[in-house]
Amino acid sequence: MQSSDIISSLFWFKNESEEEDKDHLILEQFVHNVEDFSSQYGSEISVSYTAFNLRGPPSNFPDYGDYPQAFVMVKVIATVLHRTYGTWWEEAPSAQKDYMPQNASSITSQDFVEVSFEKAVYPLEVSIFETYNPGALVRIWALGPTAWMLLWEGEPEYVGDTPRIFSPPIRQLNVPTRILRLEFNHKLLPYYTELDAVLLRGRQPANLVKHMRNNFSYSSLFYKKTQPVVEKGQLMNRIIASNLHENIVPQIVAPRNQKQIDTGPPLGDFHQLPDETILCVMKYLDIQSLCRCAQVNRHFNRLASDCILYRSIDLRPYWHCVQSQVLATLSMRCKFLQKLDLSWCGSHRMIQPNYVVNFLKDSGAELTHLRMNCCKFVDNSVLRAIVDTSTSLQELCLRSVVGCSDWICLSALKKLKRLDLYRTDITTSAAVAIIRSNPGLRHLNVGSCKMISSMDEVAIALGGNCPNLVSVDFWKSYSLTPNGIRALGNCKNLQELDVGWCLQAGGSGEWLSWLSVGELRKLFLGALRGVCDRDLRSLIPRAPKLAQLDLLGVRAVTADICDSILAECKDLRLLDVSFCDQIQEAQVIEWREQYPHVSIKRSFQSANLNTAPNPLFLAPSLE
Repeated sequence: MQSSDIISSLFWFKNESEEEDKDHLILEQFVHNVEDFSSQYGSEISVSYTAFNLRGPPSNFPDYGDYPQAFVMVKVIATVLHRTYGTWWEEAPSAQKDYMPQNASSITSQDFVEVSFEKAVYPLEVSIFETYNPGALVRIWALGPTAWMLLWEGEPEYVGDTPRIFSPPIRQLNVPTRILRLEFNHKLLPYYTELDAVLLRGRQPANLVKHMRNNFSYSSLFYKKTQPVVEKGQLMNRIIASNLHENIVPQIVAPRNQKQIDTGPPLGDFHQLPDETILCVMKYLDIQSLCRCAQVNRHFNRLASDCILYRSIDLRPYWHCVQSQVLATLSMRCKFLQKLDLSWCGSHRMIQPNYVVNFLKDSGAELTHLRMNCCKFVDNSVLRAIVDTSTSLQELCLRSVVGCSDWICLSALKKLKRLDLYRTDITTSAAVAIIRSNPGLRHLNVGSCKMISSMDEVAIALGGNCPNLVSVDFWKSYSLTPNGIRALGNCKNLQELDVGWCLQAGGSGEWLSWLSVGELRKLFLGALRGVCDRDLRSLIPRAPKLAQLDLLGVRAVTADICDSILAECKDLRLLDVSFCDQIQEAQVIEWREQYPHVSIKRSFQSANLNTAPNPLFLAPSLE
C-alpha cells in the first residue's frame, strides 16, 4: 500500500463493508484509551513519549524516526531506568535475576501496554504502527468475558530501519473483545522502539449491528475480502490455567478400609529412585511441569506438593490466568517461601487484595524477596500485611503501584537492600523514613515519583544513612537539585547513577566533581543541557571503570570531549549522543569504525540525520 493511500485512508467515512455483510458490520477502530502499561519514557505530567500517545490515529506514520508524539517504553532492570533496547540493562552490576529462571519460556516479555477500544468486536486483524526500530512485539492478548485469550505469539526480531504496519495472523475468537494487551521483548533491537498507533479490525456482534446502520467508523486501512489466516503453530500452553484454578495438586485422601484403585501409570525404573532424588530433579521444573507431575499418580502428587519445591515462586509468566484462588491453593505448600514474584498479576480484579493479605499471613513469614510490579491489587492493606508478616525482606519491588496512601508503614522494615518504587505515589516524608530505617540499602529507584516534592531530601537521606549505596535512579525527578546530589558524595561505592531529565540539576554540571566516581560504571545525564565539556573532562580520569554513558540531549557537549571519553575510558561499551546538536552523523560513523567495541547510539527524526531535534523534544513544558 502506497504511503499516500495509507494517509488518505485515515479519514472518517461510512464503512462500505456494511453492504457486503448485512449481519456482521466490519468495524475498524484505533485505540480509545490506554488502560495500563509497564513503563513509559515520558513523565506523568508530560505528553511526550507517553503511552497515551497510542490513542487515536497515527501521528507520525509513515515517517520514520524518534518523535515525541509516539509511545516509548523504558526497561527497568534493577534500579537503572532507560529507554529499552538490547541487553545493556541486564549487564548492570545491580541487574535483577528471575526468582525461577526455569519458568522462562523461549519468548520472554519485558514490557506491556494494555489498550481499549470503544466497541467490542470479534477480532479479525490487529495492526501495530511501528515508526522506529520495529520488531519487539511478541504477544497479542484479548480480554474475554472471563479470561485473557492469546491471539498471536512470535519471536522478537529486528527488521531494519524502516516503518511498518505489523499485522500478524491472529487466532479467531468466538467471543467479542474491546481490550487488547501487547507484550514486547527488545533484546534484538539496536536502539529503542516507538509505537504510533494500534488498529483493531473486527466484526461487531450481530445484536449490535442493527443499531449501527447509520453510524460512522474508521476507514478500512487493510480491508480484504478473504478471511484472516488462523495462526499456525502452537499457542501459549494454557495448562497452567486449568491446573492452578482447579487446585494445583489437591491432596487425595482415600477413605478408610478402601483400596486405592487409581494408582496412575507405572513409572518403570524411575519408581526405584528414592524420594529425595526425585525431589532434587523436581527443583529444576517450572510451575507448569510441577502441575503436570501432580497429575501422574498419587506418589508424584505427594512429591509435587512438597514445600521444599516452593521456596521460590514466580507467577509473572502466568499473569493472564492467575486468579485469587491460586494464592489460596499455593499457600498450602509455601510454608518455606523465600522469594515471590506476582508482577503483572491481578489485572481487572482477577486477584482481590484480601487473598494477598491472607497469603502473606499464611506463607510470608520467611520472605526475603517480594516483587509486585504493576499489580492493581496492592492497596494499604497489602502494604501493612507486608510489614506485619515479612519482617526479613531484603528486596521489595512495587513498581507502578498507585492508589496507596500508607507508604510510610514500610519504614517498619529494617533489612531492605533493594527498593524499587518507580512511578509510585510515595511522598517525600515516607521515602525519607524508609531510607533512614534501612541503612543497608544498596539499590533504590524513585524515578518518576511525582508525589515526592523534594527529591533533595531523599538524596540527602541516602548520603547520610546508606554508605554502601550501589545504584540510585532519580529519573525525571524535577525537584532534584545540585544540593541533593552533593550528598551522594558520601556513597563511596556508587556504581550507577541516573539523573536523566532532572531539569533543576541541569543548569550546570559542576556537581559531577562532588561525586565519588571511582567505582562508577553507568552514568545517565539525559537532557541535562547545562553539562559541558569541562564537567566531563574532570570526570574522565576519576572514573576508570565507566562502561555506559548517556548524553542524550546534552546539547553543550562537543565531539572533542567524546573523542577523549572514547580514547581514555577503556571499559566503555555504550555511548549515547542522540540529540547532541554539536555532534554530526559523519563523526558518529567515524567513531564506530575506530571503536568497534563501543556501541555508539544516535537517534534521528527523518532521512536527514543532521536535522535539528523536534521542537517538542526541546520544550521544557512538555518534558
